[in-house]
Amino acid sequence: MKVKCKTNRICENFTQETALRLKRHISIGDGELDLEIGKEYVVYGIEFWDNCPWIYICTESYDEYPKPFALDFFEITDSKLSAHWTLKSKETYNNKNKTQLVFPEWAADDSFYEKLVDDNEFCIATFDKYRKIMNSEQSIN
Repeated sequence: MKVKCKTNRICENFTQETALRLKRHISIGDGELDLEIGKEYVVYGIEFWDNCPWIYICTESYDEYPKPFALDFFEITDSKLSAHWTLKSKETYNNKNKTQLVFPEWAADDSFYEKLVDDNEFCIATFDKYRKIMNSEQSIN
């Protein structure tokens, strides 16, 4: 899956409801997100927050892990899902539902992302492997 950034700030193009929903998760005020308008990004996973999709992308080629961004900031340029994603849905500790489309190791471990951010060697190697695979899936299209 690929997306192209259409805006990097919570702007007047969003409805009031959308802006309020985004501000619950983003604390930049009127500032800009770390996104380049017009740039295309490969999506490495999807998670639903407030029943809305947040995508995991690397904003720079040297990023060690993907960061979540609301799909509202993008247009989908290639909607083909990775062949390596698996669907995971479960109830969380606060009685909310957590739904993800991610690679199997991420889906199997509730703390995979936190471990990845904290430099866990297994998680880094696993993400690296899938990043290369998903990048090559996208270059074929």
